[in-house]
Amino acid sequence: MPNRTLVLESLVGTPVTIFFQDLNGDYQWFVNPQSVWAEWDRTGTNECLLFHDNDRQKLAKAKQLASETGEARSVDVTAFADDESGRPAHWNLHFTINRKRDQETGADGYICSCIDVTDQKQREQTLKNLLREVAHRSKNMLAMVLSLSSQTARVAPTKTEYIRRFTGRLQSLAKSQDVITESDWRGSTLSDLVRRQVRDVVPLADGKITFEGDNIELGPNGTLHIGLALHELVTNALVHGALSLADSVITISCHREPGPDANATLIWRETPRVHSSVDKQQSFGRTMLERIVPAAINGEGSLELSNDAVVYTLSIGHSEII
Repeated sequence: MPNRTLVLESLVGTPVTIFFQDLNGDYQWFVNPQSVWAEWDRTGTNECLLFHDNDRQKLAKAKQLASETGEARSVDVTAFADDESGRPAHWNLHFTINRKRDQETGADGYICSCIDVTDQKQREQTLKNLLREVAHRSKNMLAMVLSLSSQTARVAPTKTEYIRRFTGRLQSLAKSQDVITESDWRGSTLSDLVRRQVRDVVPLADGKITFEGDNIELGPNGTLHIGLALHELVTNALVHGALSLADSVITISCHREPGPDANATLIWRETPRVHSSVDKQQSFGRTMLERIVPAAINGEGSLELSNDAVVYTLSIGHSEII
């Protein structure tokens, strides 16, 4: 039989607490008290001061089985008490219970080992929440992709044109998703979104494209949908609009009124104006800019075509701004 003193001393520095509890539920002694057992001296107190009824029932069942079988039983319970600062706290505990007699006092009861698994439980809950969030966002993303595919197919004149338009919109979603992922799912600043969706697409047009005003921070939903709007605008400007000319200028500006519940206004101004497919009242690009994106971000959108400029104005709901 190993030396009892050496065994008990070996527990020091480990997260394991050993204690003896009599048949009435009173704690008689502790070795290496950790977690809830280290907050106060629990010697002489009863388990009813730490555990709610449902957990005391779980403990009672484990003790009964340990008594009937002579084998150790394990159970997970939660202790509730004030911490050393006097604030209510809880601890998730993993018990292993054996029916034994105290060799020194002769008292009959249970020898128990306990490990605090609070951090582990919190990590597991965080992981579950993240997985639910990923599943939710994946469903939303798939719904967006299906909608883009069907709407693009409805108006594309040829198969080749459908592939070109749909691929571009899909790539726009991928770029916005990259920004969201890099920010730990928070979203994106507007300037970073402009860089990904506009400036990276037109790398030789630095002097032609400027961003000014308030660099607001968008949530994930706003990042995805405003990214799509920027994609539609820059694609049209490249293929049919101002960026197809040498003297083009595009100014992207944003202004937000003071206050936590204030909306923001994004303005895309493109000169000179070149007539293009987006001029058509029923084009999907225009529907995207004036109806789909604004509805998704609790705002409004309008595309104004004058003789010398293309001006797109998008209000961004405060719910989309972090």
